Amino acid sequence: MMQKEEKIVIVLLIMAALSLTIGYLGFSTQKTAYSQDTKIGESIYAEGTVLSKQMTGKGDNLILTISNLNIKVFIQKDNGAKEVYDFVKKGDKIRIAGKVQEYRNAREIVVENAKDVVLL
Repeated sequence: MMQKEEKIVIVLLIMAALSLTIGYLGFSTQKTAYSQDTKIGESIYAEGTVLSKQMTGKGDNLILTISNLNIKVFIQKDNGAKEVYDFVKKGDKIRIAGKVQEYRNAREIVVENAKDVVLL
């Protein structure tokens, strides 16, 4: 028969294992593929061909249009807009990672770092 202390240790070990499992599943930062069901604020990735690229008139931010998406990709000046503009060309197949945001009642994918745009 187990002693009281042994039972407490087993219960604590089980609780620790459950906490780690919940933490892993609940707070995972793994990105999912973008879809119409993606929620605002969710981290995603998407792949497609660059249809257009345009620097904004004010602020030197970059807006990309990518095939297979009915959503714009936005890269702020401070997050590498010029760098991405220089290495991505119309017709390139790319993979982007970012967060879904809303701007003027329209969804957009906001890329937080130039390294989140990769040529395929």
